[in-house]
Amino acid sequence: MNLTLNKSVFTDITLYTEKIKREMHASGSALVIMKDNRIVHEWYSGTHHFEKGARKIDIASQFNVYSTRVTYIGLAIAIALYEGYLKLDHKISNYLFEYDKEILGETTIRHLLTRCTGLKMKNNNKVERVFNAGTDIEGKKPDLLAKILFNVTGRTVNEVLTERVFNPLNWTHTEWVTEGKKTLVCDIHAPKSYPTFRLGSNIGNERNLYVNARELAMWGNLHLNKGLCDGKQILPKEIFDFVTTIQSPETLPKHLPKFGFFWWVKNNEVSCDYNELSSHLPEGSYQILGASGCSCTVIPQLNTVAVRMYNSLCENFAYIKDMERYGKLLISCLKNL
Repeated sequence: MNLTLNKSVFTDITLYTEKIKREMHASGSALVIMKDNRIVHEWYSGTHHFEKGARKIDIASQFNVYSTRVTYIGLAIAIALYEGYLKLDHKISNYLFEYDKEILGETTIRHLLTRCTGLKMKNNNKVERVFNAGTDIEGKKPDLLAKILFNVTGRTVNEVLTERVFNPLNWTHTEWVTEGKKTLVCDIHAPKSYPTFRLGSNIGNERNLYVNARELAMWGNLHLNKGLCDGKQILPKEIFDFVTTIQSPETLPKHLPKFGFFWWVKNNEVSCDYNELSSHLPEGSYQILGASGCSCTVIPQLNTVAVRMYNSLCENFAYIKDMERYGKLLISCLKNL
């Protein structure tokens, strides 16, 4: 299914999206590009899985966005910060009493949001220190932030975002899914594996956030416009000033990537050894990428949001090489609009 306003302009990036779908053994893909607050290109291809009778990918198809979900948790935390429940540089030991306070040490909310705590969480509420906070980057720990949010507000991530974002914007295809339904796109673990769903609670702390391509693009556009949507300020602008600008501590070595509230933020002053952001994206761009191949890229200089959706969890795919090429094609087509 193909919906587009400028078909020829987006030919290269659409063909590339299809090429990557085949290479990563995804059964389905979607591409939505917004510029100046409107969709200028929309493309859907494939099916929800490879089995007989699979539903075709369409506007209603909801993909599991995996790590892309951490930006939702980041925004919920930003709301709590703005409303005074937390401080960015408060120690996490003030809110997580079940862990060894000495090991948590000086680790702060900032360190959690920018992926540099130096902590390794183990079973039975055990924790160990791997490196000093703010000196290296690590995997994401959004579940800890979700726990902190509940401890200080009494509300879950899902409750906060449903009230403050999803309901006001009438989003119906963004949800932490607890049971299967026909609009969910299956995960593909290997070319000949059985398709699966990842279900869980609706608290907002697990990897079961399913979103359709349009609403993920609108999520990016809400950030681009700093909470303004259709002339209405959904959330205070100051919240997004924090979320989408570099918040990594100054102690983080210059050669490492920098983050807002989980968003990778482009900083052309420093060349990073490892970076999910294409070198072709302009300064101030920010992006999030999930394990299934779903991504949301926001380019303030071009007033643009681009979303790609896939459903592959196949291993050994060269994500960094792909994101570099994708970014180059994206900027190229936008210059031709």
